[in-house]
Amino acid sequence: MKKIIQILITAAFVLFFGIFEVSMGVPIGYVIDGDVSDWGIDLFAASSKGYLDSHLPSGGLDIDYITEDNAYNEGGWQYVGPGWTYQNYFDAEAIYFDNDQYYAYIAIIQGLPEEGYDPPGNPVNGNYSYMFKPGDIAIDVDGDSVFEYGLKVRGEGGFQQGYLYSVSGWKNVYYSQHNIANPWVIDAGTEKGAVSFVYSTEQNSHYVLEAAIPLDLLGLDANTAHSLQIHWTQECGNDYLTLKANVNPVPEPATMLLLGIGLAGLGLFGRRFRKKV
Repeated sequence: MKKIIQILITAAFVLFFGIFEVSMGVPIGYVIDGDVSDWGIDLFAASSKGYLDSHLPSGGLDIDYITEDNAYNEGGWQYVGPGWTYQNYFDAEAIYFDNDQYYAYIAIIQGLPEEGYDPPGNPVNGNYSYMFKPGDIAIDVDGDSVFEYGLKVRGEGGFQQGYLYSVSGWKNVYYSQHNIANPWVIDAGTEKGAVSFVYSTEQNSHYVLEAAIPLDLLGLDANTAHSLQIHWTQECGNDYLTLKANVNPVPEPATMLLLGIGLAGLGLFGRRFRKKV
């Protein structure tokens, strides 16, 4: 009996203090620096297509993800759907999402540098030096496939990099036959505020878009469950990903305090009861 009581008390303290840290907004381990090792991913080991499909994220609280790693960096033009990628440049490879009490965490792995890329033999209106640009991060917070928010990944057109916008209009991808990949970048919207955001440098032919967005800027909270969608594509629309994810509730500190007190009290009651026998 004594051993059982000790186990209960220990479990109470571990459960209470572990979840209490998350509930109080203590970071759950994501550093917004473009390094996805804190998502359990080693991009420098991703040497062949399919690596991100078989090496899935780990850690965090409850990671949602979608992967489609289907291009070789050593190859030429390869079909990825709805269009083609040259080497790894136009391959949308993975989107990861997690949340804690106060923040939504997003990491996107893809092949375009921040300045874009000019693929060989692919003129745009006669311009053989045209560089196709990366798209903004589009976020749908109510499940209606209308992306109400956008995070700017580049500073352009009067919009600031690393700022969240309430979007009233989107620009579509360049090739109309790739309209399934829409939307591409913010066309009109209202600034909501700056967030933690990084567009990484090249990592073994990959580039990472990583962000931590306050849930309240998205009109969300972690007290109840919410569904959302996160979308990303490039200007050409040759490849895209849309992740369906959930903002998962995080226990409030008061809830965990009551649970901890209850379990500890059970242990103390057991000790007092044992003394009377």
